[in-house]
Amino acid sequence: MEVLSVKNLTKRFGKFTAVNNISFSIKEGEIVGLLGPNGAGKTTTIAMMLGIISPSSGSISVFGLPFADNREAILKQMNYSSAYIKAPWRLTVWEHLYVFALMYEVPRPKERIEEVLRIFNFSDKRKALNGDLSSGNMARLNLCKAFINQPKIVLLDEPTSSLDPDVADQVRQFIKLSREKYKTTILITSHNMAEIEELCDRVIFMNHGKIIAEDTPEGLSKKIKKTRVQLMMKDGAKRTIQFAKEAGFTVTAKDRYVVVEVDEEDVAYLLAGIAEKGVTYDQISIDKPTLNDYFIEEAREKH
Repeated sequence: MEVLSVKNLTKRFGKFTAVNNISFSIKEGEIVGLLGPNGAGKTTTIAMMLGIISPSSGSISVFGLPFADNREAILKQMNYSSAYIKAPWRLTVWEHLYVFALMYEVPRPKERIEEVLRIFNFSDKRKALNGDLSSGNMARLNLCKAFINQPKIVLLDEPTSSLDPDVADQVRQFIKLSREKYKTTILITSHNMAEIEELCDRVIFMNHGKIIAEDTPEGLSKKIKKTRVQLMMKDGAKRTIQFAKEAGFTVTAKDRYVVVEVDEEDVAYLLAGIAEKGVTYDQISIDKPTLNDYFIEEAREKH
């Protein structure tokens, strides 16, 4: 069942088109990544989905209802978090969450606050002033706020930015648990491609206001044909470099390491060729393309 649908969405600021006629939909319980380089239109898209700014044209439907005509009822079942939002500095963490619990008319708000504080391992900061929080703890506070109303749809903008690796992992586990337990639908932006690969069922890639690709993380990775062969050389680095260049492969060298980029089907040819030249190496790693490779290539090509 589709819970969110965007059709021909466009946003112009004067002569500049930030979002250019995009369409996509998200099903209940999906975790979808909205990716793209800075300036791609991701934040503007999310702002329209939250009703912060109005589209120049196009439509947004949530739970089968036109967003423009049902904004209050829809937003009560949604929430949002960004690692870059600041909170009123004179409120304590607990007071901040209590305000939002009341705004969302959360049943038994005090109990729910204690629950989300436990979930995000944040109970020891309940009396801390927002203004005294580190950037990582501010990100954690924003996540507590995003789940305070047990929303059906959550929009997460760089949710684990500034978090320590162990806390970021806890957040990812909670995101997956929220989907499994409550069928929460999640749209997430992140520059951490490993995170997107771990969490997302599907990825929507934007650049210059347009959607340029939509696929699974694995599907997008497969669009990059190059495989990296990294060799820690024992003997024959110069011969390896020469062979790779003559074969038309991209090759780089640093210290004892030589890295050759080849199509996957050419790996065997590369290894056989340098073996014939008497090359020896201590270690070899063959790395297939990742979502990060796709991100970098698209960002460079479309810049």
